[in-house]
Amino acid sequence: MINNTVIYHFYYSAKFSSFSKAASFLKTTQPNVSSSIIALEKRMGTKLFERQSHGVRLTPAGSDIYLKAEAVIISLNDMNSALSQINRKSVIKIATQPRLYEKYLSSKLTPEFIEEFFIQINTGELATIKGWMDSGDVDLVITEGIFHNHPIFEHVDELDNLKFFWAKKRGIEFAAPIPTFVHSDVWNHWHDLSECMYNNPDFRKVMVIDTPDFSCKLIERGMGIGLLPEQIILNNDMLEKCVGPTEGDIDGPIAIYVNQERKLELQQIGLTNKIISNNSEG
Repeated sequence: MINNTVIYHFYYSAKFSSFSKAASFLKTTQPNVSSSIIALEKRMGTKLFERQSHGVRLTPAGSDIYLKAEAVIISLNDMNSALSQINRKSVIKIATQPRLYEKYLSSKLTPEFIEEFFIQINTGELATIKGWMDSGDVDLVITEGIFHNHPIFEHVDELDNLKFFWAKKRGIEFAAPIPTFVHSDVWNHWHDLSECMYNNPDFRKVMVIDTPDFSCKLIERGMGIGLLPEQIILNNDMLEKCVGPTEGDIDGPIAIYVNQERKLELQQIGLTNKIISNNSEG
C-alpha cells in the first residue's frame, strides 16, 4: 500500500514539474521528495519522470498514474476539509516514520482501533516530523531517537530498542569518514544531512546518517556510510556491515512523545497504554 506522503510527493512534483518546488509547497525537503519518487518508481518497475536540467517531466507511465493520483488528492483534500470542520481536539493525530508505521503500528492500529479513538495517521521523515512537533500540529509521535527538552512534546515511553550497526554499499570502499556533522549524545553518532549530498564535493568520503528510511537509500547509492538496524542490513543484498567512527553496536530507542496540551486527555482514554500493550502482544 502506498502511503499518502508518497502520493502527495508524486502529485505535486508532476504539478509543478519540479521536485524542489513540490518540497517547498509541502514544507519538506527536496531529498525527501526525490527519495519518495525513486522508491515509487522502483515499486512500479518503470520511470515516472524524465529528469531534465530545469525540472522534471512525466513519462507516459507517469501521466497515467498522475490522473489516478489527482483523484486521490481530491478525495484526501475533501476529507481534510471535512475534518477541519470538526473540533480539532476530537481528532488524535499520530505522526511516525513510514518504516515504523509498517513495523509497529499498521497491525496495531486496526480500522476498529482508528475509529474508536478517531485517529489520523501522518507519516514523514524525521525532519518533517520534527516540524510537526515544533508547530504542535500532531498529538502523539512515535519515532526513532529522543528529542530532549522539547517545548511542546514530552517523552513518555519507549516501544523498543533496536541494535544499530554501521553499513555501506556492498563492494565500495571509502576513505576515513569525515565527522563534519552534528553529534547525537543519544546514539553516540554524527547526525545531520545538511552537507552530505550535492553541495559537498567530498560526499563520497562523508558518512551519511539519518533515519533508516532515507539513510538506507543514500547508502544503496554509494553516497556514504550510516547506521541501520541489523535486520535492514541483513535483508538488503546491496548492503554490508562496515567499520564506523564509533566502536561496537549502538542502541536506538523507538520512543513515544505526547503533546503536553493533550497529555491528560490521552492518558484518560488510555491511548498510549493501548498502543504499548498492543505492541507487546506482537
